[in-house]
Amino acid sequence: MNCRQVLSFICPLFAAQSALAAFTIEPALIKFLADKGEKTAMVELVHIGGGPAAIQISVLERRLDMDGLLVKEGLPKSSDFVVHPAQVILYPKERATVQVQYRGKGKITSDKAYVLYSQEVPIDVGEEDNGVNVNVRMTTNYYTVILLDAVKTGKLAFVSSKAIGDGKIEIVAENRGAGRVSADKLRITVGGRYIKELTGKSNSIMPGQTRRFTFEWPRAVTGKEVKFVY
Repeated sequence: MNCRQVLSFICPLFAAQSALAAFTIEPALIKFLADKGEKTAMVELVHIGGGPAAIQISVLERRLDMDGLLVKEGLPKSSDFVVHPAQVILYPKERATVQVQYRGKGKITSDKAYVLYSQEVPIDVGEEDNGVNVNVRMTTNYYTVILLDAVKTGKLAFVSSKAIGDGKIEIVAENRGAGRVSADKLRITVGGRYIKELTGKSNSIMPGQTRRFTFEWPRAVTGKEVKFVY
């Protein structure tokens, strides 16, 4: 898998002691070749430690901020996918296969990405005076990117630039093409000078998205001075 294809990240968030159950999900990127009509993919949940794990899986809309970081709060559930099974009980050393099916309408004419959200939901049972108290705590969450690959080309265009203090500037660019632009491969030159260190290189830039890059430079620049190489 090349760098351009890996626009995603799979992000484990540990909010409890690892004595509870733990799992991973494979593969790290779920890709549908839209030009070939692919609509079904399989993922595997793998138990890697602790006791039994109750796991819930859903597909969410994917949003990135201007710096290319995933927005994790308030992501709405997508109606373009069906996940089966959507809940899995995984026992030690077990694997479970989950089907992810795309049911969106219309022809896919540009790259698009979603998030497969997998959350472990252990249940603690404790006694109370009036009966049983059930507490649900989140322990391990994964955000895995689902890519609808339309096999199109991205086109990064200069939007604006301004000084932001401390001898640094920002450049805002927009992807006006139908394909994604890999942030891993992206290089920026100003007046022919290659910028070695810059922010904004997390996750690929999808069609229609804007991205902010910041780096050291003595003044704001113009679009004629900037070149994006990818």
